Amino acid sequence: MPKVAVVKTTPKTIDEDIARVMDLADYDKFVSKDVATTIKLNLSWSKLYPACSTNPYIFDGLLKKLISDGFDHKTIQAVENETVVTNIYAGVKNNNWYPVMKKHRIKFLPLINATYVHVDLPQKTLVMEDIFGETIAPKEIFGTNIIHLPTIKTHGHTQMTGAMKDSFGLYLTKNRHLAHLKIHEILVDLLLMQQTISHSEFVLTDGTVMGDGAGPRTMIPKIGNVLIATSDMVAADTVQTRLMGIDQQLVYKLQIANDLGLGESDPEKIDIVGDFESWEDLPNFDLSPGKSPVIVFNRGFLKFPGMETLLFRSPLMWLPTQLSGLYHDGIWLPLKGKKWVKWFLETEWGKLWSSYSE
Repeated sequence: MPKVAVVKTTPKTIDEDIARVMDLADYDKFVSKDVATTIKLNLSWSKLYPACSTNPYIFDGLLKKLISDGFDHKTIQAVENETVVTNIYAGVKNNNWYPVMKKHRIKFLPLINATYVHVDLPQKTLVMEDIFGETIAPKEIFGTNIIHLPTIKTHGHTQMTGAMKDSFGLYLTKNRHLAHLKIHEILVDLLLMQQTISHSEFVLTDGTVMGDGAGPRTMIPKIGNVLIATSDMVAADTVQTRLMGIDQQLVYKLQIANDLGLGESDPEKIDIVGDFESWEDLPNFDLSPGKSPVIVFNRGFLKFPGMETLLFRSPLMWLPTQLSGLYHDGIWLPLKGKKWVKWFLETEWGKLWSSYSE
């Protein structure tokens, strides 16, 4: 029975709470000091937007815990990729990650510079080989502990992000948008790949500020004040559905992964520890997933025969990319999102976030 730790937290106690939730989840039984550790950051937008990307105080708290427990900073690397609509270097700067890496003297590997190599999987993938024609992963993460740092937020393609969704940017290159119509199956394939190449896997899920609505960017942020930690990616996301208040049956990846033996999605078989006594005791933050116009356009057009080739496998690829950037950066953020950024920065979490600015 996998153990999932869920604890309450505050800006004043975040470091202690990160250490506590990791210990409650028995992280030291899975994350070994004897091998290198890869920290997978979560970049959903190159710009600052609350609940969108890994918060620096979560990143910092994790590193404080690891190093205080005897992990060598020289064996720790942070990694993240970019998409056709994000820039990794802008993301590192705008999300205040660089000061944390500098403080703890750890390496940063932009996955656009990684060496992707073939992975022999123990079984045939559900859809990955059909969509991409290959199974590849960065050789720089083989045999490492992989720790994910996702945020709790909604998503127009998958209902929710989380531990499993954070792998999307770890193994897939810029062509990952080709997987959107089969996103749940792809995420299960990625979990299989991760379990094949990693030494161990662990997740610290940030619910300090949650994203509600048309995620993963055009969201309304809500204060959550909770953290999740576990070594079971499926169990982590299962517990997250409970916190979000969304129907677990709509998150198909959980049942598929459970059926393949890659993790546990049955609430009765998950051991809840920490500040909540049981599944029924967990809070419900009543988040409602929605779809932004960009995601509606994406999913709608891809259903027509030949449209994927026309829009995403041809020189016309620049068109949806530019339209996405225009909508998110040029229209939605200044007209609607700006007020939520201002709101966040005036909260205690936002003030803590700002303390990492150089």
